[in-house]
Amino acid sequence: MKAVLPVSQREITRILNKPLSLEDREEVIGFTIDGETSKDLDDAIWVEPNQAKANISVHISDVSAFIEPGSNLERNALSQVETRYLATKNDPMFPHELSEDRLSLLEAQRRLTITVRITIDALGDIEKVSLHRTHLVNLKKFSYTSADATLKDASSPFFCELRYCEAWAQKLAWKRKDVGAIGLSRLGGISLDEEGRILSTPLYHSQQIIQEFMILANMAVASLAEQQQVPLLYRNHLASDIAPKSKELIQTLNVLGLPELVRQKLQSWLKPATYSPAVMGHFALALPAYTHFTSPIRRVADYVNHHIVKAVLIDKTESPYTIDELQDIASHINEKRSQIKERREEHFREKRLNQTIKVLQEKSQIKTLSDQEFSQILKDSIKVSQLDKLVPEALWRIEEKTIKLVDLYYLIFGEYNKYENKQLLTSKILDYLSENPVHATQIVQMAGSINQTTVEYIEKKTASGKFAFWSILEGETTATPGIAANKQTAKHQGNMLLIESIFDQSLIPPQLINEDYLQDMVETEVREESKAIKEVVSEPEIEELELSGVPEAAKLNPVGYLHEIGQRLKRKKPQYVYHQVGLQWQCCCRIEWLGENIVETLAINSSKKEAKNMASLKAISLLEEDMIE
Repeated sequence: MKAVLPVSQREITRILNKPLSLEDREEVIGFTIDGETSKDLDDAIWVEPNQAKANISVHISDVSAFIEPGSNLERNALSQVETRYLATKNDPMFPHELSEDRLSLLEAQRRLTITVRITIDALGDIEKVSLHRTHLVNLKKFSYTSADATLKDASSPFFCELRYCEAWAQKLAWKRKDVGAIGLSRLGGISLDEEGRILSTPLYHSQQIIQEFMILANMAVASLAEQQQVPLLYRNHLASDIAPKSKELIQTLNVLGLPELVRQKLQSWLKPATYSPAVMGHFALALPAYTHFTSPIRRVADYVNHHIVKAVLIDKTESPYTIDELQDIASHINEKRSQIKERREEHFREKRLNQTIKVLQEKSQIKTLSDQEFSQILKDSIKVSQLDKLVPEALWRIEEKTIKLVDLYYLIFGEYNKYENKQLLTSKILDYLSENPVHATQIVQMAGSINQTTVEYIEKKTASGKFAFWSILEGETTATPGIAANKQTAKHQGNMLLIESIFDQSLIPPQLINEDYLQDMVETEVREESKAIKEVVSEPEIEELELSGVPEAAKLNPVGYLHEIGQRLKRKKPQYVYHQVGLQWQCCCRIEWLGENIVETLAINSSKKEAKNMASLKAISLLEEDMIE
């Protein structure tokens, strides 16, 4: 790259005073839709009806009419690569005086433009593409908010125009979906951007219109250039060797549904998008050729492509850049963007960690966190070894059933400074998962995805025809399998046991389980399960629950209180056995000591949770007497 020299005010003033040459330029109309605070308006749109077809025009600021190849302005733009948007200001690729005035498609101001005109049929297929030198007067500057409001108000000016644009944008979106595109789509309720990255905030309806039209224009220019073998800065996006085919990929992502799982899968399946003079296709958009052309004020790749397209495809002359120069520019942009991304991610990581430390120091703030904020604080607290401070809030969210699965993942695999916090969470999380066994499987899948490993299973069948599952994560499994008459239920139970073994650090290598041992374990489990059911069923009568001697703290949280008593008495943790009786659940609570049941209580209720609480309260009553003695 050539050395960067400062841009003089004289050079800026010369451009500002340069008269607009409208010779051989078609006059066009359109309107812009951008963010609330946007001042550098690159593009405008317009749609004209054509029977069952539509002529879509994307008018783009003709930056190349003012900025010359080899100028200091171009060198600065190539050095910076793109406009950077900060919290309180922006650092423009071109000086503010140009990017927000002479180059920007301001409302009611005449501006030089390049128009990409595309005719599409009723199915959204492209029939014709043409490029034109034009000049535009922007009829209206919409923000996303004002455009969305106009779409809902039939009395507003531009209502019909915007609704017409919305209808054709929807056709384009359907067309992309039909060919297997995942970019700018929703999968499993999660929104993805152009390159398959998860969007943290939902898109406005009008924002989706603009994005569909910009993809259409960029695709049309890339197709024209490829057909005529014109080297551009193509935008290539490739999948990794382990990525499934697009339809299988979409099906998998729809099944996953959880943002963290989807994010991890996409990171392992998709490579970062890059620029190159060679055409390699765009995986996320399912396109054979794609480029960036619609943002020449904000991205240097678009600016370079404007010079090439005007010279070769419109003026029929030679490209102002050689292949070697284009390759150097592409490599520079790719490297610079990678550095910017790393710095941005590092900045946000530091900012989040500082915010996490601040929140953890102020306990009152923890209760005010939204679900998304709590998940982020929970994730970051692991990095600063302060997970314990979030335990009370995590317990409350588990009790209220507002906890997210990704939160449970962090709580299960995180490290604690205080053993009692881990023990308390173990009891609560296992109780929660016992009522939602499918969540155990989702958490184990999440662990495999985040750690970029495959969750494997050992599957066997018992002599009685039941299914037995051992779950294997990172080369370790459980001593006993999950057993059930239903295959999926057995799998969930196997994952429940895996999570329990992670808590108590009792995982073993799967090599320790041989075929004889497998069958032995399965049959033993079946016998014990059968024995437990018979014992529960044969219980003569369930005693009434006597609460007079039970402390108030125990009534509020019977299972947790019983667990604490067991720790104080150095007894094994309670064992719970359930049996369905009609429409109700029977729960037997057993506490062993030296191989014998020292406490065994029974309760029945319409829900498993309440039956467990009642059985625990009975056990507490007996153990309280034991402690008094």
